[in-house]
Amino acid sequence: MTSPIDGVRERIMGTEVLVAGVPPAEAATVLAWLRRVERTFSRFTAESDAGRANSGRPVTVSHLFLLALADGMAYAEATGGLFSPWLAREMERIGYADDFAAMEGRPRGSAEPAALAGGPGDLPMVEVDFTRRAVRLRGPVGVDLGGFVKGWAVQKAADALREAGVRSGLIDAGGDLVCWRGPAEPAWRIGVEHPLTGEPAAVIEPPASDLPAAVATSSAVRRSWDGAAGERLHHIIDPRTGRPADSDCVQATVFSSDLAAAEVYAKCLVVLGTEEGPAWLSEHDPDAGWIVVDLDGAVVSRR
Repeated sequence: MTSPIDGVRERIMGTEVLVAGVPPAEAATVLAWLRRVERTFSRFTAESDAGRANSGRPVTVSHLFLLALADGMAYAEATGGLFSPWLAREMERIGYADDFAAMEGRPRGSAEPAALAGGPGDLPMVEVDFTRRAVRLRGPVGVDLGGFVKGWAVQKAADALREAGVRSGLIDAGGDLVCWRGPAEPAWRIGVEHPLTGEPAAVIEPPASDLPAAVATSSAVRRSWDGAAGERLHHIIDPRTGRPADSDCVQATVFSSDLAAAEVYAKCLVVLGTEEGPAWLSEHDPDAGWIVVDLDGAVVSRR
């Protein structure tokens, strides 16, 4: 069994962030970085880069915003559109227009697809000028880097600590985490919770390695709510339909050496389901491990 980890905790980006096993000054730097990322990418505030981009007007954005957006666009292309950074309007339509903690207990949203939803290769009408740092979203489309940028930012923080000589550490943002250790450092043991029972579904113990270990989990259960018509909705959108994913996979965990990639791939597994998803992942990242949970609660994994 795993036990709680001591460290510094703070609520950032709508989730609890834990920084453990690193010196206090470095932990404070990590938290300050993640607060900056939240201020830049939150779609719930009109003053953020994401909020201003979603206004529909031409805007100048920060270099930080463009760095993450470029990576998100690259993953959209690499996954054939199974991952998309352009789903803000779909999120709003299904009712996810506020911080999730503010939504609980309020039926809202609809599962009806948006007019923009299309096939895996479709991209919205957007204008991004990386030289001038200019963004204009044309048509009914909004940018939402959401969970992707959370994993992206945690990975950047872990890379910076490792480059600075921090030999062991863990950064966990709501279950999406990066950990690393040298050969002489104690092992990290990462528990994965079963989405239907709350009991442990698996324990991951990454080996000592020159590379960090990244673990990301996407769940159709954890952030779900009742829609206005009484239907059950969740926040993992299938870009092909514009609706919440409707596969037999209720939760997917992916572990690899990069948290942004693991975050993207976990979402793709929930979209594709417990049979097609793992086969797809094996083609895109043969070294990645995965754990999937189906509608009946069965757990299947490859580690």
